[in-house]
Order: sequence, then structure tokens, then C-alpha cells
Amino acid sequence: MRDAAKPFDAKNLSTVAGALRRFLDALPPYRPPEEQVTLLEAGGRVLAREVRAEADVPAFARATMDGWAVRAADTSPVEPGIAPVLTVRGQVRMGEAPSVNVGPGEAVWIPTGGMLPAGADAVLPVESSEPAGGAGDGGLPAAVKVLAPVRPGENVLPAGADVAAGRVVLRSGHRLRPQDVGALAAVGCTAPWVFRRPVVAIISSGDELVSPDRQPGPGQIRDANAYSLANAVRNDGGVPRLMGIVPDDPERLRAAVEKALANDMVIISGGSSVGRDDMVADILSQLGLPGVLVHGVRMAPGKPTILALIGDRVVCGLPGNPVSALVTYELFVRPALRWRMGCVPLETWQPTVRARLGAPLTAPPGRELYARVRLVVAGGELVAQPVPGGSGQLSSLVQADGLVVVPLERGSLPAGEIVDVRLFG
Repeated sequence: MRDAAKPFDAKNLSTVAGALRRFLDALPPYRPPEEQVTLLEAGGRVLAREVRAEADVPAFARATMDGWAVRAADTSPVEPGIAPVLTVRGQVRMGEAPSVNVGPGEAVWIPTGGMLPAGADAVLPVESSEPAGGAGDGGLPAAVKVLAPVRPGENVLPAGADVAAGRVVLRSGHRLRPQDVGALAAVGCTAPWVFRRPVVAIISSGDELVSPDRQPGPGQIRDANAYSLANAVRNDGGVPRLMGIVPDDPERLRAAVEKALANDMVIISGGSSVGRDDMVADILSQLGLPGVLVHGVRMAPGKPTILALIGDRVVCGLPGNPVSALVTYELFVRPALRWRMGCVPLETWQPTVRARLGAPLTAPPGRELYARVRLVVAGGELVAQPVPGGSGQLSSLVQADGLVVVPLERGSLPAGEIVDVRLFG
């Protein structure tokens, strides 16, 4: 680990993979506090206790289409060219147990989702039958002719086919998606135990910053990073807490960081590079151990990123340029947030698509490039068109659909090469 007291060394930076590994390996074991929530509140939360099914889902064999509950053996012709005719015994009503059984040569009308009556082992689709023998009770035909045979189990969802009794439905550490909440409801888990959402303090550092509701004066800009980062934290399951804008004053910045450390995590936007007013690394190196783990990464944008651990509090110093801040958030802050949320694993699967590169990309010497691209369809194929703009131009991210990585060992990618596009969101 680099001595935190040493100055930023532009010639001795970590690779992206090396920085992430060093950072994640330093995180101590942590289990967030637990709480129970309703199913309406469960989406996006991280499950704290595994959930097992107490009974089969479904609890009974169900029809998967409208038709006739039958014995499959009765649907095959006894003699070639002669279609079987089955006597209609009644019908199954939704939400009720069948009042009739299916015997040899019999059929019972059953709607999709209806409970399969005793004696039946298949469902003959309505389109594979036609009425025969006149009218019966309840508007049903007295008999049905079989137009195509069915096999045992055809068009039937067996009991426990979705979830078998005793099976683990969801494990601890899983972040709940809409389909997962539906599974909880299906097995009757109406108040799941989840981990408390971590609170992430966000500090904006810089004399040039003003609140978005103010008109910037000469040399000033509105603070966009605080709000883009806050929404990224919220989308990823955390609770953002804006700590406001702190000027480039060592004492005030240190006081702000110390106050922010009362929260679960801290993000500092700006103040991470080596300019006159960039003092974040020095302050963090004084606040506790293990201190600064990474200061500087061989990537563009995002070179001056700081990753620190003060006790069990993660502090991420992100570059002030808005593109750099969001790219480094994707790579480093999100895994740390997942650690604090109790997620397993820490690394996230990044959705990607394959596309043909529409123009060449060249990385700065010695750095891995994370290039913004817009996806378009041209000539019947997906094309990743690089979006021009520097790391200070947030509009370039707005226009982009994702990122293409130019690996350190490549240095450049030619137009026409098939690349993986890391999609935003």
C-alpha cells in the first residue's frame, strides 16, 4: 500500500483493475443492521435472511390453457381414422376445488389456472377438440371429439413446479428486483428482513461552485456533481445526504469530512488532484487508518481518483469534472456501496452489447480510456459512435448510451472493430 503521506505520483499510478482489487481487499467484514419492510417497500432492498418456501407453489396441479381435463390415454384413437369422443362430466371453476373427478372416457372443462381434477393427467386444448353429441349441462356440450391427442402432463403445471416446498427462494445478500418481490409474495413472505440502507454523505469541494438555484458569477459554475452523484446513490440503493459546498480551505474541508464520517460512506467531489487547492488526500491521510489506499488511477477520465478507508468508513475522492466523477463512481463507488449494503457479490454484472466501432479511439499514453459512445443502427447493425467532449462536458454523457473501454495494453481501437459497450444503468 502506498504511503498516504507521499504526494501524488503521476508516474506510479495504479491500473483500474489493481486499484479496484486493492480497494475491495481492504474492506473489512461488515454486516449492516437489519429491519423488516412490507412488500411494497421491498424493491431495491438487500435481503438479510434467506427465504424458503413453506409449501409447494403452486400448491396444486394447474391447467396452463383453456380446454378439457382428460386422461391422456383416452385421447389417442383406438382405431385408425376414428377420433375418440369423451363424455363431458362438468367443469372446474376458478378458485374452487373440482367437484367432479375424471374417469375413463370422460372430460371436464377447465380454464387456464384451474385446479386439475382427480383422475386427469393432461389438458386437451379447446382448439384440439370440437363439440359432439348435443348440448349438456351448464352450456357445455354433452361430449367432445378429440382432434389431436395429448401426452401425460401436457398443458399442466404440476404442484411445486414453480417452487418446491423447502427450497431456498432467495438468499441473503440479494438485492430485490420486481420479480423477486413477486416471488416473496407467492410464498407468503409478506415482511422480509432486509439490511438497512446505507447513508452516503456527499461533499462538493471548490471555491468556484454555487448551488444550482443561484446564478453563477464570473469564474463560477453550478454544482452538478452533487445531484448526479446523489441520484446515482439512490438508484443503487443508498440514501444520499448532501453536505453542501465546501470552499478550498483546509480547516473547513477537514471539519466537513469529519462531520460526514458520521454517515456510512463519504463521497467528496473535487479536490482530488495536485493543484494548489487540492488537499483531500492530505486531509484523509490524517484522519485515521488505514487511510488512503489509492491516489491516482491509470484511466481517462478519472486519473486523480482517491480511495480511502477511515476505520470502517469508505471515503471516495472523485475528480471534480462531471464526466470523471460519474465514470469513477461506476467503477469504484458502486462496489463499495454494495459492500455497505450487504450485497453479495460486491462486483456488479455490467450489462453490455456488442457493436461495431464507428470511429477510431485512442487513449492518452499510459492510461485506460473509458470513451462515451452513442448507439445507432446503420446498415442493419449496431454501431457505437464515439461522442466528442472533454471530461468537463456533462452533455457528452447525456448524449451517450454507454462506455467503450480501450485497454491499457491496446492503446487504441480502430474503426470497424467489434467492441463491448458497457451500458449506463
